[in-house]
Amino acid sequence: MIGVSHLARRAGWSVWAVLALVGVFVLGLTSVHFALPGSTVALWWPAAGLAVSFLLATDPGPRRSAVFVLGVLVSSGAANYVGGRPVLVSVLYGFANAAEVAVVHGLLTARGRRPGLASMDDLWRLIAATVTGAAVIGLLAGLTAHVVLGGDFFDSASAAAASHGAAVLVMAPLGIAAGLRRVRRPELEDVAQWVVVVGVTSWVFHQNQSLPLAFLPIPGLVWGALRLGLRTVAMQLLVVGVVAVTLTSARGGPFAAAGQLGGIRPETVGALTQAFLATAAVTTLSLAVATTQRRAALADLRSEVELSGVVLDTAASAIIVVDTAGRIARLNATAARLLGDAEEALVGRPAAEVLPVDDREGLAARMDAIADGAAPLHEEQDWRVEGLGVRHLIWTNAYLTDDDGLRTHLVKTGVDVTDERAARTFVEAVLEAATATAIVGTDLDGVITLFNRGAETVLGWRASEVVGARDWSLLHDPAEVERRATELGIEPGFGVLVHRLRGGAATETRDWTYVRKGGARRTVSLTMSGIRDESGRLTGYLGVAEDVTRRRQAEVALQVALDRERQAVEELTALDRTKSDFVSAVSHELRTPLASVLGYTEMLEDGAAGPLTDRQLELLSRVDRNARRLLSLIEDLLLNSRIEAGRLELQPRRCDLSDVVASAWTSVATVTSQRDLVRDIDVSPRPLWVEGDPGALERMVTNLLSNAVKFTPDGGRVSLAAHPDDRDPGTVCLTVSDSGMGIPPADHERVFARFFRSSAANEQAIQGPGLGLSIVRAIAEGHGGSVSLESAPDAGSTFTVTLPVTGSARRVS
Repeated sequence: MIGVSHLARRAGWSVWAVLALVGVFVLGLTSVHFALPGSTVALWWPAAGLAVSFLLATDPGPRRSAVFVLGVLVSSGAANYVGGRPVLVSVLYGFANAAEVAVVHGLLTARGRRPGLASMDDLWRLIAATVTGAAVIGLLAGLTAHVVLGGDFFDSASAAAASHGAAVLVMAPLGIAAGLRRVRRPELEDVAQWVVVVGVTSWVFHQNQSLPLAFLPIPGLVWGALRLGLRTVAMQLLVVGVVAVTLTSARGGPFAAAGQLGGIRPETVGALTQAFLATAAVTTLSLAVATTQRRAALADLRSEVELSGVVLDTAASAIIVVDTAGRIARLNATAARLLGDAEEALVGRPAAEVLPVDDREGLAARMDAIADGAAPLHEEQDWRVEGLGVRHLIWTNAYLTDDDGLRTHLVKTGVDVTDERAARTFVEAVLEAATATAIVGTDLDGVITLFNRGAETVLGWRASEVVGARDWSLLHDPAEVERRATELGIEPGFGVLVHRLRGGAATETRDWTYVRKGGARRTVSLTMSGIRDESGRLTGYLGVAEDVTRRRQAEVALQVALDRERQAVEELTALDRTKSDFVSAVSHELRTPLASVLGYTEMLEDGAAGPLTDRQLELLSRVDRNARRLLSLIEDLLLNSRIEAGRLELQPRRCDLSDVVASAWTSVATVTSQRDLVRDIDVSPRPLWVEGDPGALERMVTNLLSNAVKFTPDGGRVSLAAHPDDRDPGTVCLTVSDSGMGIPPADHERVFARFFRSSAANEQAIQGPGLGLSIVRAIAEGHGGSVSLESAPDAGSTFTVTLPVTGSARRVS
């Protein structure tokens, strides 16, 4: 049966139950077959022991146990029938066997307990269950034998009870011990003990020995009970039972010999055999249980001693045990560390010589009077510890007494509070130094427990007036507390201050209004936090408040100023929007008549009104030039309005930047042709493909060229270049340079702003609204590029536009 529980879990309880029932059938049939001649019952019925042992080992539960008991009824009945007994007798015997198994298992597992043999109570419970089961099988078997077979009721009942009881008592412990671990590893002693038990049992029951030798195997079993574990004892009981019953059934051994020689009835021979097995089982199991209890008690005692030593040595407190002679009997590692020596070197020495106190004479007097109880229960001492200086220890003393109530030892437990007191002093100093910050502590109910000097300053109350006497919420504005309570849906009071902390928050910071002692109100920024002990349990609350009355007043004034400024900005934005709408409307209105003027000028130049003199052609040329300049200005204004409104929409497509540059160069040729300027153009012979809006790009190049011509005096140079960027293959560079007046470094970034004119342009009265470069930047950035400037006064200017080869044109704002 060893390991059945584990096997049942692995292969399935049902499979093993079937195998156990087959074993019940085989053992039952064997018992019937080997019954002593003339007996109505079997000498031994191990089938009952097997059934009980299986249930105890597998612990299947009530439902499966009931199914197995029904299986025992069928198997036992079948074994009796196949063994030659009548059908009715077989059925009744099967029912009796099933009833016995149910009763024994039910009594051992009553109230859901797990059967065991860890104590004598467990053993008595096993014996009581076995006796009860034997009584049940004896009663039912006796009635069956008497009523059906005509046998003697008492003889049949006693024989059945003995055979079944002995089998259960011998085999049930094996089921109980199935889940136990081995006590120790097998040794040579184990083999020798097994040889002695099996050999002596076989010798006693094989030969026709006399009755006094019948109990000779018991000393061997006692040997195993005292030295080996319960599992081994249970197996040996089973082996002894099988050997004894088998050889007795074969008419061997002292009991069978006594029956043959002394004319003892077969039932009596069976009773003697069962008495031997019961005696062996009770004796061996009693000693095994007692040994197990002793072994467990020793292990517990050893563990307790080890645990006590570990606890003493790992305790943070110093523990010293002094006997009535004033000598140290025991001390822990903490005390030894404070005394600066090993425990072995300190034990046995007088405590008055070892403890580093100033008043050694007084200490010696108290230690010498331990038997009289002279040592106080509480005391404080200053120890001068090497390397640590003076340490302040608080001692708690307790006396140990003997059975007569006499004092035998003094146990001194000391706690080093030097660091704790220093930390407390430091904290108190910090709290008192915070004269501008109110720090208030409370218990869980809101009663003030801490009120620092800063709190006295802010609230006007003295600590002695409020600590332990006032609810903190009473120092707050009652109307504010009530409003906050309404928001939280709770009753007004201290709970409004710590509502979030009680809900699990670590801290909460918000503004509150304090009411000073004289009735004045102060606005404070209060941060609440919880105070917790070492186990994390909330024990109180701490509030740190800063007087922010003036700060909040300043914030209100600043907010008013910001509101006014915001209103002014909104008005300016609306005004700027109106200006932009006006410029856009005026530009549109001017564009139509201006286009008409240019058209009529071209018609007059072409002779539509007749031939013109040279003077008239010169005047028309001036009209055309100024009209075109005005038209360019109007287009810049319109374009600027679209940029400001975020409506500059580009229509990108794959185009050659070289063509764009050539077109722009041609458009400004009429202007440059009337000026004494050196014009250079250097464009890559290869196509410069970009994703862009050709019209917008041409406007960008035209603005750069117009600026260069405008700010370069006669005799100067204007250059245009367009090439792939040598530093970045993914971009192309467009460069427009001039040798004009240049731009001061301070104006480099500002020249790209709308309507900005550099100081040099203003000084030389060069006309222009200051929109060209802002448009250039907007178009360049709209194509995913950028524009940069290099210039210095009187050294000309160079504008460089970089564009991605596959640019991403976008809406520009």
